[in-house]
Amino acid sequence: MPVQLTTALRVVGTSLFALAVLGGILAAYVTGYQFIHTEKHYLSFGLYGAILGLHLLIQSLFAFLEHRRMRRAGRPLKLPSPLQRSVALCIAAYQEDPDYLRKCLRSAQRIAFPDLKVVMVVDGNRQEDAYMLDIFHEVLGGNEQAGFFVWRSNFHEAGEGETEASLQEGMDRVRNVVRASTFSCIMQKWGGKREVMYTAFKALGDSVDYIQVCDSDTVLDPACTFEMLRVLEEDPQVGGVGGDVQPPGEGMAVDDDQVGATEEAWSVHQRNISREQW
Repeated sequence: MPVQLTTALRVVGTSLFALAVLGGILAAYVTGYQFIHTEKHYLSFGLYGAILGLHLLIQSLFAFLEHRRMRRAGRPLKLPSPLQRSVALCIAAYQEDPDYLRKCLRSAQRIAFPDLKVVMVVDGNRQEDAYMLDIFHEVLGGNEQAGFFVWRSNFHEAGEGETEASLQEGMDRVRNVVRASTFSCIMQKWGGKREVMYTAFKALGDSVDYIQVCDSDTVLDPACTFEMLRVLEEDPQVGGVGGDVQPPGEGMAVDDDQVGATEEAWSVHQRNISREQW
């Protein structure tokens, strides 16, 4: 069946269902028919309440089915051929709470997108920052395609004892680690969040079609990359897409601790489009 016809039938069916529900609610409200009630009608349950309850039940059922379909971790979403694009997720980390960082990396690991590259850049290379690299190894480091590099400098400021030759060698090492690894972690000299994002963008270059960015306290829904990429691909006028960002405790839970799901902003790196979201 053609896609246009299927869409039209769904629209018509949904509209007829909405009209039927509205008509039933109006009829029940006008007639005021009651199934049971107390002697003085302090409490009652009638046709109006039954229709509202049935409507809520049907809505909840379909919402649950759609939610389950999109959230099946470990089952890659089937992408139409136009959406076969390469994507890198860049995580900016700075003195993050260890539990938040673990949840962030675990959620990135569960994203249902084929060949997604994950790049975490730590803003700081001191001893007190080393725990973030340890957490990276704990969550993602067991993969053979994981790599890391502790850099004394960043792309705009040389570290102590760096020479011009060693600085260039460090830049090359960062690019090689990021491009050769599915999961990579770069610890660099403190420079602020813009410097962290610059390192990720510079290291990736034109090796991917799109870049997705988030903070290290973000928990991502498994379907976020696919859904945002679909929006970008369907409309050439769209240059960046933001997710449904929610505070902890709200929205869809995506891990064992029932942390609220959040999706950070897209940053489109290719097609000469760049949107800074930080």
